[in-house]
Amino acid sequence: MKKRFIPLTLAACTIMTAFTGCGADTNGETTASSVQIDTQSIADDIATADLAEEDVHSEIVDTATASTAEADSDSEVVTGGSPWIDSDIKENVTADTVADPKDDFHLYANKDWILENDIPEGTTSWDRGSARSKEVKKQCMDLLKDDSVEGHDAELVRTYNKLILDWDARNKLGVSELQEKYDKIVNAQSIDDISKLLTEEDTVYDFNHFVKFDVAVGLNDPGKNIVFIETPNLMLDDSAEYANRTELGDVYYGYNKETFIYMAPKLGMTEEEADKCFDDAIAFETKLASKIYTTEEQYADDYYDKVNNEMSLDEVVSNCNNFPLNDIINSSGFAYDGTYLVTTPDYLKNLDEIYTEENLNEIKSLMIVDYVLEDVAYLDRDTYEKLTELENNYFGSEGSVSDEEMACSLVKKNLPDSYQKVYVEKYGSEEDKQKMEDLCKMVIDTYRELLSENEWASDEAKKLAIEKLDNMKVNVAYPDKFNDTSDINIEGCSLLEATHQIKLNKIKESIKCMGKEKDTENWASEFPVTICNAYYSPQGNSINMPIGLFGGEFYSDDMSIEELYASIGAYWVGHEVSHAFDRDGAQFDKDGNFRDWMPEADKEEFQKRIDKMDKYLDSLIAFGDEHFIGTNNDVEMTADMTGLQCALKMASKIDGFDYKKFFIKYAQLQVNLASYNSELHELTQDMHPLAYSRTNVPVQQFEEFYDAFDVKEGDNMYLAPEERIVVW
Repeated sequence: MKKRFIPLTLAACTIMTAFTGCGADTNGETTASSVQIDTQSIADDIATADLAEEDVHSEIVDTATASTAEADSDSEVVTGGSPWIDSDIKENVTADTVADPKDDFHLYANKDWILENDIPEGTTSWDRGSARSKEVKKQCMDLLKDDSVEGHDAELVRTYNKLILDWDARNKLGVSELQEKYDKIVNAQSIDDISKLLTEEDTVYDFNHFVKFDVAVGLNDPGKNIVFIETPNLMLDDSAEYANRTELGDVYYGYNKETFIYMAPKLGMTEEEADKCFDDAIAFETKLASKIYTTEEQYADDYYDKVNNEMSLDEVVSNCNNFPLNDIINSSGFAYDGTYLVTTPDYLKNLDEIYTEENLNEIKSLMIVDYVLEDVAYLDRDTYEKLTELENNYFGSEGSVSDEEMACSLVKKNLPDSYQKVYVEKYGSEEDKQKMEDLCKMVIDTYRELLSENEWASDEAKKLAIEKLDNMKVNVAYPDKFNDTSDINIEGCSLLEATHQIKLNKIKESIKCMGKEKDTENWASEFPVTICNAYYSPQGNSINMPIGLFGGEFYSDDMSIEELYASIGAYWVGHEVSHAFDRDGAQFDKDGNFRDWMPEADKEEFQKRIDKMDKYLDSLIAFGDEHFIGTNNDVEMTADMTGLQCALKMASKIDGFDYKKFFIKYAQLQVNLASYNSELHELTQDMHPLAYSRTNVPVQQFEEFYDAFDVKEGDNMYLAPEERIVVW
């Protein structure tokens, strides 16, 4: 995947959950294949940040420097970097900045675009994928007003959109709809009272911040849906922040605390009480975080081994004597006689130990904070505007998106299936679908040649790799089937009631999937097709190319062969196919089973190349004093490099191929503008390398680049042949 996703739903303990995919549009929507009954991070619902398109909630700014580095718009931001400047940050590039392809190819290819573009209001980053996403959003916004499209789903998205935009109704209700359940937590006097709230039918989906239940295919049987029991999202994002707070954690802490202190007095707390309540909540999360995997641990190559803990229901509940896990599972509907995958058994044991009367106040505080923050995006105008202000202060954005854009994002987030059905009915093209399928086949055929010609792998490893490639499924544009939305009825509801009805329906649909065979026809349940992105599913052994990427700078009928190969050959399809053979994808066989299929000697040779990549990335200074983190980035960088390698193989068959044009187009697809906040978060918390490195590092590996731009030893773009990295 091209942007901000963590492999598989079992990585859902962080804010950004999804699959190994890589496009420009980022979207963390929960689907029927991965429903979480715990409350979501407040940041997942901040409509002012237009999160459904740019994932702005993940962009971080240091609270200690917000007033100096961000608020002073006249100050120059120079973050350095070595051997290349961080040209993702616009302030580092001026008209006088020298752009030489031999020294900084990304800057050379993108200088004009960087100078001519700005980060739009309400976001903290902007790239060509963002621009394509805006095109799709404009189409969707028009659809939300188009009465010519008929049917249940069309009416559903239009009704929900109207509820979001009905500020008079939202202002009238204010926070009143939160009061009753808020009071229930406040009035709890014992741990038994808390247990009742966590297990009773009318509150079981409201207050559980302690465990998450997902339904998805397991690691050991990719054909059947099982129940995942996972650790919760945390307010500070990364569990490492609770042991050693960094500027990243300071921002999440400050943002969430200020939001809560703004909200709590509306429900009856004083500001002083709210301040203490929030810190008590953080104190209990600190206890929980001690047994939750850090971001670094989630990116480690043994992560799948660690989380692959299958159990029966009896084995699951045996982990808890105090915490009412058994009753929660039964009350929420996730009890069945099949397999459970418990990602972190030690977490359940820890939770059971600290779920005591002694910690009652901290437990209550966490439940209060989480409950209050969950629905802030669905309240009145004053709250909306306060959230906009806080977003700008903490995340480095400016202004806000229009109400119509905000509403469209929330419709897309909460009604993804209905939204997709309406979009496909209006804009789906079987002709474009067939063209993309043909392009995918061309790339896969070329990849087969790369594997066959590989010089380090044994014949057995190449044979098994090619078998995996030949068994790869190609899903293009949109499926013929989507999740069932027929039971969703929001007529006569307030916005908050409608949102809860939609969430409840997703849970019910998820429960129906427990123990059932995976529906391979409904591949969009994993990744909405309206986003400008693509992904590889290791358990499905499939590449998935949604209709959302069919446009903008990525795909058109009038593209030259060089542009087409740079975009579809390298940036999109080649990249996604490569994920089947990166560090994580290589742990799954041709049928999607979590199984070591590579001979041991070949695994060692493969790892040598990954280690070499990690060492090289670690040596690069991203900005300031911050280095790249190879172990965080090697999965995506492997796909970048190998996708480019595949496209170059395709190019070698074309007489007169213009390699300069090809490489420039490739670099232009990677361009990105970001605030310092965004760069910091992506560097430390994301598996995707910073944009400028995704141009410069891959092109360094191939002789065609050196020949095209006459790069020689001594140039910044030069990498000695013995230091170059080709994984496959």
